[in-house]
Amino acid sequence: MTIDAFGVEINLLLAFLWSIFVGLVFSTVGAAGGILAGVGHISVFGIPQANSIKLMNQILIFTSTLISVPSYWKQRRLIISLGVLLGLGSIAGALIGSTLSYRFLPDLKSYKPLFGVFTLAVALKMIYDLFHTKKKERIKEIESGISKLSGSDLRTTHLSVKKIEFEFAGKTYSFSPLTPLLAGFVVAVVSSSLGVGGGFLLVPFMVSVMGIPMFLVPGTSALSILITMLVSAGNYFKMGARIDPALLGTEVMGIFLGSLVGPHLSKYLKERKLRLLLGILLLYIGLGYTFGGIIKRLFGIRVV
Repeated sequence: MTIDAFGVEINLLLAFLWSIFVGLVFSTVGAAGGILAGVGHISVFGIPQANSIKLMNQILIFTSTLISVPSYWKQRRLIISLGVLLGLGSIAGALIGSTLSYRFLPDLKSYKPLFGVFTLAVALKMIYDLFHTKKKERIKEIESGISKLSGSDLRTTHLSVKKIEFEFAGKTYSFSPLTPLLAGFVVAVVSSSLGVGGGFLLVPFMVSVMGIPMFLVPGTSALSILITMLVSAGNYFKMGARIDPALLGTEVMGIFLGSLVGPHLSKYLKERKLRLLLGILLLYIGLGYTFGGIIKRLFGIRVV
């Protein structure tokens, strides 16, 4: 079945299958779901309105987080205090980023190259982490130990305005509440302006800067993004961005299915292989969106 959405013919079965894929990726890795949703809207379906793409991207990510967060919470695989602080910090950033983007990136000509640059940056960072010696050892450690970990090992031991401390798998971790508030603001400005979730920034920040165990990162990231998407998508809609109900309804069903399965799959999938495949895909997309025009002029080849 096909529909006319935003002036283009879109196959609803393809939209459903692509959305399942997006939901699986985001709820499993905790990142890149918004980027893949954007790729679907831009290249797979060919939607020409940039602000509608941003709005629909973020509604889909909101749906995914709305489903995956309770799953992670039941498994006790999220740090509620950290996720809430990141989300609270993101409120002002989401309003600023979405407002600027709606006004200054209203069409694909201005939006797509910037989207491509960030996609390329995410891909390079993901691939770098996989082959960098210390990062590679950390991923192997995650793979070897993740099946032994349990959410019951997570316990908050100290909560104040100066420091939050928790224990997990026999180790103690702590952070200042100010750190996630500031990080949430910065990430939200970027993610809301691009119409993505922000997991591609939150995940490496929590793992590399804050030292949070990867086992707890996807759920914590999803909780904060839930807040960001609610604010950003609401602002896009308020400013005049529009959706197609039939397309969005189909995509939401796909996201729902993918997001239900993702948190359970993440305990069994190999972290390294999953990230490598995702990194290669994002690298191809990022290069295509950033340099596609040059490649087409030089070689006559359309990349994406």
